[in-house]
Amino acid sequence: MTVKMYDNMKMQVSITGNPVHGVGYRAFLLDKALDSGLQRFDARNEIRDEKQWVIVRVEGEESLIDVFRSFISDGHPPDAIISNITFQEYSGYVISTNDFMHKILVEQMTKGIPAIISIDKKQDRMLDKQDQVIQKIDHMESSITGEIKDLRIDLRSYLDRKFSVVEQDIQQIKIKIGLM
Repeated sequence: MTVKMYDNMKMQVSITGNPVHGVGYRAFLLDKALDSGLQRFDARNEIRDEKQWVIVRVEGEESLIDVFRSFISDGHPPDAIISNITFQEYSGYVISTNDFMHKILVEQMTKGIPAIISIDKKQDRMLDKQDQVIQKIDHMESSITGEIKDLRIDLRSYLDRKFSVVEQDIQQIKIKIGLM
C-alpha cells in the first residue's frame, strides 16, 4: 500500500484598492481559508505609495490553494473596492491559521481598548454635564417654587384687603337700607 504524500504549496496574494482596509477583508479571507482547510494563513494591511494593500500568504495542498485563489478572484467584502489582485509563489514562512487568529484578535483588542477608554471618558463628561443641568433645574425649581409662594402670600394679602373693604361696604349698605 502506497501512501500518497501531498506537497504543500505557498502563495502570496497582493490585493490593492481603496478601500481594502477597514472593510473586514482579512476576516473575510480567514473565514474562506478555514472553510478551505488551509492550515497556514497570514494577512496584513499595508500602505505603499499611499495605496492600501492587503498582503495574504497561504500554505497548503495545491488543490486547496487553487480553491482559495478562485475565491479571492471572484469575491470580496461588500465595502471593498478592488483595483488589482496579483498571485505569486512564496518561499517564506507562513504562520498557522490558529496563530493568525490570535494575532488578529490581539490587533483588534489593541484598536478597541483605546476606543473603549475614549467612550468611557466621553460618557463621564456627559454624565458631569447631565449633573450640572439637573442642578440648574433643581435651582430653577426652587426659585420658581419660592416665587409662587411669594405670589400666593401677596395674592392672599391683596384679597384679604379687598374682602375687608367689600365687607365694610356691605355693612354700610345694610345700615343705610336699615337691615342692621
